[in-house]
Amino acid sequence: MTTHPQIPPQDTGGPGPWWREAVLYQIYPRSFADSNGDGIGDLRGIISRLDHLRDGTSSSLGVDAIWLSPFYPSPQADFGYDISDYQDVDPVYGTLADFDELVVEAHRRGLRVVVDLVMNHTSTEHAWFVESRSSRTNPKRNWYIWADPAPDGGPPNNWLSAFEKCGPAWTLDPTTGQYYLHSFTPGQPDLNWREPAVREAMRKVWRFWLNRGVDGFRADVAHRLLKDEQLRDNPPELALARRHVSVPGMRQRQLDLPEVHDVLRELREVLDSYPGLDGSMTQGRFVLGEVPISDDARLAEYFGGEGMHTVFHIAFWEQPWEGAAFRRTVDGLLAAMRPGSWPTYALATHDISRTVSRFGGWGPARAAAVIMLTLPGTPCVYYGEEIGMADAPPPAGLERDVDGRDGQRTPMQWDASGKGFGTGTPWLAPGPDAGRANVEAQRDDPASMLALYRRLIRYRGGSTALRRGGYRSLDSSGDSYVYLRQAAGELLLVAVNFQRSPAEVTVTGVELPAAGRIELSTHDGRAGATVPLRPLPLGPLEAVVVRLTDEDPTTAAPSKGPAA
Repeated sequence: MTTHPQIPPQDTGGPGPWWREAVLYQIYPRSFADSNGDGIGDLRGIISRLDHLRDGTSSSLGVDAIWLSPFYPSPQADFGYDISDYQDVDPVYGTLADFDELVVEAHRRGLRVVVDLVMNHTSTEHAWFVESRSSRTNPKRNWYIWADPAPDGGPPNNWLSAFEKCGPAWTLDPTTGQYYLHSFTPGQPDLNWREPAVREAMRKVWRFWLNRGVDGFRADVAHRLLKDEQLRDNPPELALARRHVSVPGMRQRQLDLPEVHDVLRELREVLDSYPGLDGSMTQGRFVLGEVPISDDARLAEYFGGEGMHTVFHIAFWEQPWEGAAFRRTVDGLLAAMRPGSWPTYALATHDISRTVSRFGGWGPARAAAVIMLTLPGTPCVYYGEEIGMADAPPPAGLERDVDGRDGQRTPMQWDASGKGFGTGTPWLAPGPDAGRANVEAQRDDPASMLALYRRLIRYRGGSTALRRGGYRSLDSSGDSYVYLRQAAGELLLVAVNFQRSPAEVTVTGVELPAAGRIELSTHDGRAGATVPLRPLPLGPLEAVVVRLTDEDPTTAAPSKGPAA
């Protein structure tokens, strides 16, 4: 029999840390809701739409926390990820008072607030860099990474920017005749985390936002904080790599260095010193890491234990629409994780193409939502995914983003007219699907994408098996992905048909009961029905959650896979 990775149930008789049980919702502030008619979303716009996310009734989405992409002062070279002041709000988004009100209003609804923490780099307009570049003897010179030109006058080494359009990761500064390092745009110089003063300054930033009531951070490119101290070239095999590449026996010198974990432990220690909303330390603050690493074993080093609480499983959103691919990537990470670790899954983000566009329509997007919200881990919903928004890239010549990500950042489609976003001309044009993919059109439609997300999130909230139960994937026929979720007194089978035609899915390696009850389905009219399981009939692109009502198949053929 095949050996399968699994995780044991996490049910200890009571709730775990809030972030393990939560459904996160990412808001890109510029594109969520505009309160003043200038065409750009803002904090007061977010406040006005919090009831869509959670209002205590079944008419809201029912998420548990919001993650806000950067809203700090910025010249917008990378749309907010180039920060010129870590302890303020960009006037285009509002004020610190608006932020404080947002936290209060979110907490009043039971929503926690997570903010982006961009520690790898600042803007060239940040006061720290203005001082650093003023002279080679300035006290803040060592706050950034400076180096003399190569003998031919070119960049100091062969490191490349993560953005292809930006070329090398170095820009010559004529004032002092040295190059500065920037992992992204030239407007984003990298901080030198080997400088103790930088660490102390950033600790003050952490505490500034924690003291304002934020419940956690999403740590941007957490694997890039430390670079090779000698600034050595990458090996020839990795010389063209702009992002993480896994090559046995080799390591890129500008990211994923072992010392980066020292910084992340410092962050964790500060977070662990703050209580949670209920005043307890067990429900305290948390950090979610963005670690774009393709090697599961290396990724697993970043979360659990003394490091970050959880990280995005980047490979999850890189899969083709194939059942075997999804199973392989989920099981691979679970097999590599430390005991007790907990991943985070997303289908799209401000950096990743939307699910409808990536997988080819609402059918796959609906099934993918079932997968994300029933796996062991913390799901994160990107704004607009709950209504099936598609990418809407601007016409050629009107692009705004240096890395071609405008299409997944278009304004939230509250209604078909676009006026639900704001009264002004939006900074990016809404998508051509706004007539169908909008909140108003789907609000009262039980067959809509929005209704499916509401049902999934609420069912997950009431299911111990889905929130913190065990997981085991099963061998199955055709292009499918089937797995079990289990907690005391609750055994669920999740089955997904990836084919665009009906299929009868046969599970092998365990003896399933003869029938089960469908709890949730992507197809209308199926919930509540009793269905045969040997085999299980599924419609085109159908995903189902089935409650098993007979004997426990996990005892019939126990997995011998490693616990995660």
